Amino acid sequence: MLRDFFILVAVLLAGALTGVVSARWAADHPTLAGAVRIGAWRAWPKAGVADALPHARLRHYLDGALPPSPGDRLELVADTDDQGRALSPRCVYRVRGPMPPVRFWFLALHARDADAPAHAFASLGAEDVIYEPDATVEIGVAAWPVPGNWLRAPRKGGIRLVLHLMGLSPLKRERLLKRPPFRIEREECS
Repeated sequence: MLRDFFILVAVLLAGALTGVVSARWAADHPTLAGAVRIGAWRAWPKAGVADALPHARLRHYLDGALPPSPGDRLELVADTDDQGRALSPRCVYRVRGPMPPVRFWFLALHARDADAPAHAFASLGAEDVIYEPDATVEIGVAAWPVPGNWLRAPRKGGIRLVLHLMGLSPLKRERLLKRPPFRIEREECS
C-alpha cells in the first residue's frame, strides 16, 4: 500500500515537471507561442486577446510583463540583427528606419542574465530622439557612447531590443506586421 502511494507521488511529480518544462519550451519557441516574424523583429499580435494561445501569454509573464492590449498597442522584440546574428553588448548596432506611424513609441534595451529574467536597462522614446531631416530615426546601441541617439547597453550578458508602439489604427497595425519598422545593422564588435 505504501509502495503504491510512492509510485503515485512519483508519477504526479514527473507529470508536473514534464508539464512545466514543456510549457517553458513552447513559450520560448516563437512559432508555438503564436509569434509573427517581421525582419529581425518578432511580434505576438494576439497575446492580449481573450482566446490567445496560453504560451503567448506565458512568454510575457516569464519576462515579468503583462501581454500588450489587443487594441492600439503592439510590441516587437528583437534578439538578433537583420543578418540573424545574436545581439551582443560587445558590438555597436544602428537601429534605423522611418518614424513609426503611431501616436507614441519607445525602444527599450533589455539586459538578460542567465540567472535573472530580462529587465529594462535603457530606453528612448518618441520625445527623446533627434529625427533626421527626412523624418527617419537612427539610434546607436552600444556599451560605450556613440554619436547621435544612443541606447546604453550593459557591458556583459545578453541584450534584447523591445519596441513598443502605441496609438495604432488597425490598418497601420497590419502594415507594421508585414514590414519591419526599423532595421538593426551591426557595425563593429570589440
